[in-house]
Amino acid sequence: MRIQEFLKRKDIKSQEDFILQNQLFAYFVAKHYGISPQEVYEMPINMFRQSLSWALAMQDNENKEAARASMQSQTGNETITLDYGFLDMEDI
Repeated sequence: MRIQEFLKRKDIKSQEDFILQNQLFAYFVAKHYGISPQEVYEMPINMFRQSLSWALAMQDNENKEAARASMQSQTGNETITLDYGFLDMEDI
C-alpha cells in the first residue's frame, strides 16, 4: 500500500520516500539488465549510477519510439523526429 501511494506522488517528502525511491531505482536497474536486486545492491555506487543513467535513457528512448509508432499507426502517416539538441550547445 505504501508503495502505491509513493508511486502516485511526484516528490520525496520523507526518509521513507527516499528509501522507496532507492528501491525503485534498484528494481529498475535489475529489471533492465536482467539481474537480481541483490546484484544491484552489491554494485559499486559509481557503477550503479551509470547503470541507472543508461537504463533511464534507454527507457526514455523506448517510450519515444512507442509514442512515434502509436502516432504513425493512428494517422497512417510517417512521423519524422526533429533533433533540436543543437540549440542547447554553447557557441564556441
